[in-house]
Amino acid sequence: MRGAHIEEERIALHYLGALDPGRSELIHRHLQVCARCRALADEIVETVAALALLGVPGEAAVSGEDSDPSARPGGR
Repeated sequence: MRGAHIEEERIALHYLGALDPGRSELIHRHLQVCARCRALADEIVETVAALALLGVPGEAAVSGEDSDPSARPGGR
C-alpha cells in the first residue's frame, strides 16, 4: 500500500474495527508514512465521532445511510 492511497471507506472501516487484522495492519502502516491518507483519516475520525454523538450507527456512518428512514425527505 505504500504507493497507492487508501479509499475513504476502508479508512472508516479500519477505525470502526470492521476489517480483518491483516488488512487493518496494512492500513495502519500506510497511515504512518502517508500524510495525505493520514489527513483524510483525521477527517474521517472526526466525522465518525460526530455521528456517534448524534446516535448514528457505525455502518450507517460509513455507507452514508440515515439511521432513521423517517428522517429522510419523504421517508416514513
